Amino acid sequence: MSVATQSNLVNRLVVAIREEIASHRQVLALLRTQEGAIRQPAGDSFRGATRDLEVELKRCAQRTSLRERAVVALATEFGVASSAATVGSLAERLGSDGDLLRAERSALIEVAKEVGQQNRRMATLVRLHRQVTRELIQVVLGPEDGGDVHAGGSLIDAEV
Repeated sequence: MSVATQSNLVNRLVVAIREEIASHRQVLALLRTQEGAIRQPAGDSFRGATRDLEVELKRCAQRTSLRERAVVALATEFGVASSAATVGSLAERLGSDGDLLRAERSALIEVAKEVGQQNRRMATLVRLHRQVTRELIQVVLGPEDGGDVHAGGSLIDAEV
């Protein structure tokens, strides 16, 4: 493999990883906005963050696909089976020329880990919010005998 080809493929992979990192950071910011909004009465802020998050998650999948294609292209240049190639293994094959790739890989791992943590925190908040809402409805609309308000069909979806 020529040095120029290798350098071009490495640069392509670095750009793909950087775009994926940026996407993950945007997802993280939107999750944090969503978390802040859910702590307040549901309003435009939460709906907007949810809408923006859906768009960004689609972009995230596209950027992951770009990275995967760049990994396959570089693996092919090294004569490695694409199914066995990873960013880390390719960086190792590049030796000292893989330093930038290793740094970008570490940044991607870190931001993806943060997204996972924030997403779990958001899921917990949503479950807690749902539970509190159900308990409040039970107290306000519950039958005097203490039965489940949902069993009697007395709950109405006000948004319909």
